[in-house]
Amino acid sequence: MYRIFILALIAVLSGCSGTTMVRSSYSQPEKIVQAERWEPIMEGSKINVDVNYQYEMKLSNGRLLRQGDWNESLKPFVSSYSQEKADTIIDGLTRYYWEYDKVDKKIKYEPLRYMSEPYSNSKYVSMQGSIEKGKAVGLLKLKFYGSSWIFADSVKIVADDLTWQSPKMNFYRDNYGGNVWEYAYLDISKPEYRDIANKIASSKEVIIRFQGKQYYSDLTLSQRMKSDLMAMLKAIDVVNQK
Repeated sequence: MYRIFILALIAVLSGCSGTTMVRSSYSQPEKIVQAERWEPIMEGSKINVDVNYQYEMKLSNGRLLRQGDWNESLKPFVSSYSQEKADTIIDGLTRYYWEYDKVDKKIKYEPLRYMSEPYSNSKYVSMQGSIEKGKAVGLLKLKFYGSSWIFADSVKIVADDLTWQSPKMNFYRDNYGGNVWEYAYLDISKPEYRDIANKIASSKEVIIRFQGKQYYSDLTLSQRMKSDLMAMLKAIDVVNQK
């Protein structure tokens, strides 16, 4: 009798499976992604902005720009230049972290701080300085980053066919969370150091050796670092042109 009851129950459940055992076909609505729509950031500019990008100003050089920074600082600054020169300045500055200093009345820039960038928690070569009307200042920044001090006091640079040994340099040092960094500057207002910066930016392969008395560490520059450096060097030249 029990066996008959079980068989009957199975038959009933099987007959109902068309309604009770069917998985829900509900799915979340598809996220609508708007197609890119590029327009010049300024009339006549060759630098475009994706007007459908919802968060910040997404530029055609791959960088992001806050709308407020553009309207309040950068646009008024570049508006006094020809469009070609303005594009060069925009391309250079937007590859860096920058802000307008209302006290000194100049734009100050340094390597990008974002975690997704190659200048965060890493060895790098980049630029740091300031830009104001008719005057741009640039320092080539060479930074070692690692888990142990090397007590660097000079660098050796190999850029394609160039090999250059620096004199003794003043390295700044700091540490946090088990990591250390040591960095020094070359003032590109000096022709020798400007030539070095140009060579680094334009060479196919660049290796920077951070040298201490006992230890050293090598950095092979990425294309991104070289192109960012070249863009800022061009921006500096445009601003300083008489």
